[in-house]
Amino acid sequence: MAKLIIIEDNTMLCNVFSQLLDKHTNFDYKIAKNYKQAKALLQKNRYEFAIADINISDVHNREIIPLLNKYNIAPIVFTDSFDEDFIEAFESAHIVDYFLKEGYENILSIIEKLKQLQANKNKTVLVVHSYSLYATYLKQNFVLHHFKVLTASNAQEALEKLQNHPEVELVVTDYNIPVMDGLEFVKAVRKTKPKKDLKIIVTTVESHSFIISRFLKEGANDYITKPFSRDEFYTRVYQNIESVS
Repeated sequence: MAKLIIIEDNTMLCNVFSQLLDKHTNFDYKIAKNYKQAKALLQKNRYEFAIADINISDVHNREIIPLLNKYNIAPIVFTDSFDEDFIEAFESAHIVDYFLKEGYENILSIIEKLKQLQANKNKTVLVVHSYSLYATYLKQNFVLHHFKVLTASNAQEALEKLQNHPEVELVVTDYNIPVMDGLEFVKAVRKTKPKKDLKIIVTTVESHSFIISRFLKEGANDYITKPFSRDEFYTRVYQNIESVS
């Protein structure tokens, strides 16, 4: 049973989370109402998931995020307000997602996000990129959302990974990869993997409509023009992987 920690000092919200989690999920969860309680729970138990307010009663400088990260937990942040610094930090922070305390619908969205993260543990993706630092960046983004991740540094290696791992549901490939370029790689994949069974997202610095249309016509499901934000990345990933038949 997946373990979840909720760090929230509002008793009413804690009760709502408890009711929804008991009704709609099978998470084994604990609630901490301040930093001290959260630290004690984290020292005693290993949690996979977290919901956390960044400004709780005994801390006001977002110390809760590095505390969770110390235990390899990326939280879903649920709080009253965000400022520009937080939004900028989201690009590099170990945070799954963020929601404002604006109503019941956002609480339901968090419950759905938790269920999605749990389901991701059974989904495998393949990252194809020749630049190791960028491949690591993409892999880390997937790992934050609990996907299983394979990597390949060239087209030939990627084709072999797909042959050996038929469970792969999504490929994220760069346009400029060794052995064959991204376009030729997409064409090669589509000889054996139809679009309904395997989704392909291409990352590229090219913004020319001719290049993009060629990718889509040859079998790519989507593309992202670099540089892109994490929000855009996750939006494209979920739009595609949720439509795998």
